[in-house]
Amino acid sequence: MNERAVTPQTEKGSGMSIPSSLDLSAGQYIKGMPLTDRIFMAQTKFNQLKVITRNPMVLQEGVRRRAHDEELESEARIHDLIQRALTGKKAANVAPFRAYIEKVVAGDVGVLPPIHLWSEQELQVVQLGDNYILVPNGDHLLAIDGETQLTAHWTLSVHGNSDIKDLHRNYPLAIIVHHGVPVKEARQYFHDLNVLSIRPNASLSLSMDTKDPVMQVLDDIEASIDFLIGRVDRQSRQLLKRSTNVVTLQSLRQMVVNIARGISGIQYGARPAPMDDISIEDLTEVAVSWIGEYMTTFAEEITDREKYLAGAGSILAAVGAMGQELLRTEPESRATAQEQLLETLREVDWTKGDHWLGIAGNHTPTGVFSVKGTKEVAYAVYNALTDPSHNGYSRIRRNTSFVQLSAYRRGGTHEPVSPPAAPPMS
Repeated sequence: MNERAVTPQTEKGSGMSIPSSLDLSAGQYIKGMPLTDRIFMAQTKFNQLKVITRNPMVLQEGVRRRAHDEELESEARIHDLIQRALTGKKAANVAPFRAYIEKVVAGDVGVLPPIHLWSEQELQVVQLGDNYILVPNGDHLLAIDGETQLTAHWTLSVHGNSDIKDLHRNYPLAIIVHHGVPVKEARQYFHDLNVLSIRPNASLSLSMDTKDPVMQVLDDIEASIDFLIGRVDRQSRQLLKRSTNVVTLQSLRQMVVNIARGISGIQYGARPAPMDDISIEDLTEVAVSWIGEYMTTFAEEITDREKYLAGAGSILAAVGAMGQELLRTEPESRATAQEQLLETLREVDWTKGDHWLGIAGNHTPTGVFSVKGTKEVAYAVYNALTDPSHNGYSRIRRNTSFVQLSAYRRGGTHEPVSPPAAPPMS
């Protein structure tokens, strides 16, 4: 390369120069801007990215590689020093990330975070109108952050359909190149980028997911039910003792999921629940009515969390699952069916106490009643609320004979529901 002068304005040791022209045979010039003498922020496209990186899959331990490829073996050894293996949850996340990339490049709302790439060698930064960093031919940068995304890009480039691959090849991607950085420092970068970041909790993550159809229903619920306006905690996993809120977003969302999917909906937790077979309009109508009536009818018991269980997550999940019966009922009959369901709940003694032992909670060693988690006891609570043959049904009610008669009038009993069986051990 015929360099004409060194730019006087750049930092000492930055390696930036002003060439008379770019020697395109020297390697890949990536357009961007230097942040420091060792950090370059750039925009690229996958057609270029695949030249300056390798598919992370070929760098994993145990992967069969071409014989006598010493360069690849050397990169794999260094990769092991600065990255964790592409196994377990990390490997399982490649396919969902690829699907997400496909949607983003096709025009859906979304954002791809920058991939942090690393070179132990200092790379040349040149200025010719714009700033470029040069990755010499044959050199490959390793990902110290964003390797799952990089793997997803490589997978999409091979297995995507032709239309998506065309969009993908030309979609702008952000990268941050760390160069002239020793291996030991690169390992620290990996630590800092991955360990120091704090993932938002499930409630906050859910509240920000505008693509989740259940979140659309929740917005309508909160706006339509006076008892809930301004009283849904969208950030905490559970309500603080002195909180003026009455329910967490996560518990309210679980109620809606269970109206759609029944008590088995608790298996989804904070994950998206399948809604393709559900009319969102119908689900919204039922959820607003059923949750609104429950909240209004038992407002005192829900608000006083120290004394009552009516606002506990497991109770709300079970009550939500009861609403599935309304979703399956013809619209003109829902009001009557809903009143009958509420009638069975009016005789429940929501006070914390021994009558809920083994159903919603247990005593601590100090003798205090402790409410168990939703996934632990939601099935037991649901059976106690809905099945007169369940041994907890009469125990949690003040007037058993009245409620059993009501259940009989509305069409008989429910079969007890058991939690899904655990998958077999491999």
